Amino acid sequence: MKTKLKYGENPHQKATATNRPTTDALAIAKFKREDGRPFVGEGISWISVTDLGRLLQVIERFAAAYRKNIGTSLPYVAVIVKHGSPCGAAFGENPADVAYATWRGDPQAAFGGSLIVTFPFTSEIVDALMKANGGKMPFLSAIAAPSFEKGVTEKIGAKSKGTHFISNKALGKIPAKVSALPEIKSVRDYVLEQTAPQFVPVFSKIEYHGPAFSKKDLQEITADLSLAYAVCSASTSNTVSVVRGGMLIGNAVGQQKRVGSAKLALQLARESGHETKGAVAVSDSYFPFPDGVEALADGGVRAIYATSGSVRDALVFARAKELGVGMFTVPDKEGRMFAGH
Repeated sequence: MKTKLKYGENPHQKATATNRPTTDALAIAKFKREDGRPFVGEGISWISVTDLGRLLQVIERFAAAYRKNIGTSLPYVAVIVKHGSPCGAAFGENPADVAYATWRGDPQAAFGGSLIVTFPFTSEIVDALMKANGGKMPFLSAIAAPSFEKGVTEKIGAKSKGTHFISNKALGKIPAKVSALPEIKSVRDYVLEQTAPQFVPVFSKIEYHGPAFSKKDLQEITADLSLAYAVCSASTSNTVSVVRGGMLIGNAVGQQKRVGSAKLALQLARESGHETKGAVAVSDSYFPFPDGVEALADGGVRAIYATSGSVRDALVFARAKELGVGMFTVPDKEGRMFAGH
C-alpha cells in the first residue's frame, strides 16, 4: 500500500512510502499511534521511518547476540537513534535505570532523537528520563514502547510538544531471529535488492587473540560486546562503538578512517563524562593498521570485536596481545557490518 508522507529526507522533497506484506511482528506497519492510526502516514517524514527501522535493528540484534552468548532470559533494553545512527543504548534488569543510562550516554546527541524501549512506558520512566536530563523532560521526536501507562503521554506532551507516541506489543517479547526481509535501495537508474544481514557473533566460537579473562569478566565482556555489536551494525559506516557496564558511552559513525573512529568514540565518551577504562569496543570492519587498536587500548578498552581481512592482521593481533587487549574476530566476508550506504 502506498502512503503519502509529510516529506522525504528534507522538507522540500515530496515523498510516498510503500509497505510490503510480511508476518514480521516488528513490521513498521504494525506500529500504531495513540489514536490507533498507523505510524506511517500524515505528519510523518521518511527520517522518522528510517530512525524507527534502525531502532528495531539494534534491539533485535542485541536480543539475538545476548541469547547466543549469555542466555535466553533477556534484560530490558532501550535505544535512542538520531538521523539514522544510535546515540544512546543500555540494557539491565531495572527499566528506570535502563532509561536513565540510555539518555546519559550522549545527551547532546540524543536531543531530538527517537527512543525505543522493551518495557511499558510509565510515569516512573518519565521521572528517570527527567532525572537524567537535569530535571526536565528531554525532547524526543518519537517514543516507541510495548504500551503506555494511562495519562503518561499527556504528562510528556505538556513538556515536549511534537513527540510521536507509537506502540507495538511485540516490543515486550523480541523475536528470537533478526529480520530476514530483503533490503531494497536505489541509485539513479539502478535498484538494489540484497539479503538482510544474518550473521550474529558467538564470541566463544570465533577466533580470539589476547589474554585469558576470568569467567565473570568474560560474561561481562560478552554482554557488553553484544550491545556494542548491535549498535555498530546499525550505524552508518565507518563506525566504532564503545560500551561499558551495559551502556553505550561513545558511538563514532560515518568516519573515513578507522583510527579516527576509535579516537572519536573515546572522545565522545569523555565529553559526556564517562569512564572508558574497562570498556569494550566493536568496529564494523577490520583495522588496517595497529593504530586503531592502540588508540582504544590507550583509552582503557579491554576487549574488541572486529573483522579480519587486512594484509596487516598479524601485526594488529600481535599489538592487541602485547597491549593486553582481547580481540575477537571473524572474516570480513562473513561478519562485516557496513550500513547506511
